[in-house]
Amino acid sequence: MAETDFIFESMSRQQSKLSVSVYGPSGSGKTVAILKLMKGIQEQLYPNERLEDIGLFIDTERRSSTKAVGRTIGGEMVAPAQLYVFEPPFDIIKLAKLIDFAVSKGKKIIAVDSYTAFWSGMDGILDRAAELDSSGMAKKAYGAWSEKEIIAKKNILKNLMTNTEAHIIMGFRAKTEYVMEPNQYGKMTPKAVGLKEDMQADVRFEFDTVISLDKDTHGATVVKDRIGYLEIRAVSGNPDGPITIEDGKVLAKLASEGYTLEEVARMKTETYINYVLGEKAAHSSLVSNFEKAKGTELTREVLQGYSYEQLTKLVKYLNQK
Repeated sequence: MAETDFIFESMSRQQSKLSVSVYGPSGSGKTVAILKLMKGIQEQLYPNERLEDIGLFIDTERRSSTKAVGRTIGGEMVAPAQLYVFEPPFDIIKLAKLIDFAVSKGKKIIAVDSYTAFWSGMDGILDRAAELDSSGMAKKAYGAWSEKEIIAKKNILKNLMTNTEAHIIMGFRAKTEYVMEPNQYGKMTPKAVGLKEDMQADVRFEFDTVISLDKDTHGATVVKDRIGYLEIRAVSGNPDGPITIEDGKVLAKLASEGYTLEEVARMKTETYINYVLGEKAAHSSLVSNFEKAKGTELTREVLQGYSYEQLTKLVKYLNQK
């Protein structure tokens, strides 16, 4: 393989859709936090549109989200989005189809609370794996977790995060453990601690930002981040406090900073032009053949008139040697 088979480009930031995970034990305020994040994203990125028009809240918790909307919590009004009540069975394939349908109807911000239902709820992935094992249908050497159906269902979360043209916020229940801590009077009392998401072990890898909530204070801790939210929150006025609408705005701004896809295409175009001109300067026979076939000389001015797709095809052609 020749050195020219490899083309490097500048490492630069690109705009992206948000993928945020919020988890905590029961009563930690996941639903309120998610709704506030949705409102902040809407205000930052879509100020001329209503959250009710562009936001969808997929509720797996028996309409528990409706108890929060319209209330002032933490000094902020909790605004409503459109609601879809997802009743059992919790078929993860149906969820993926629902999200695709919502995007086709113009939904730009989608929340699922909680995604755990599709893992450990009725007819969730764990149920289906147990059914395959108990029925003897799974390969005995490896069990249900080696079955294509289970592998495909586990990968749906990854596909949703990478292929959905909407900002996604997922709520997860936490596996709860109780620890003994002194209360305000110095007496040792049990405290619920959300250790980790009640979900497949590698779930955090699929999100840009993962937020853990405390049951007693509703305070937020950023446990994973790759867009800069951790640093911004650390210098905010209330770094350990509950999630606010402002947090949604900050996340939206971080995701929208950097280069647009069009700007990235322009940079790639310039890289491709320089590559073609470099090949020409090196007296590439493929460049000569191309110029003869097209009856044109590949100058910078000519190449700048090529579309991004045309340049991509030309570079692939020159890389065949």
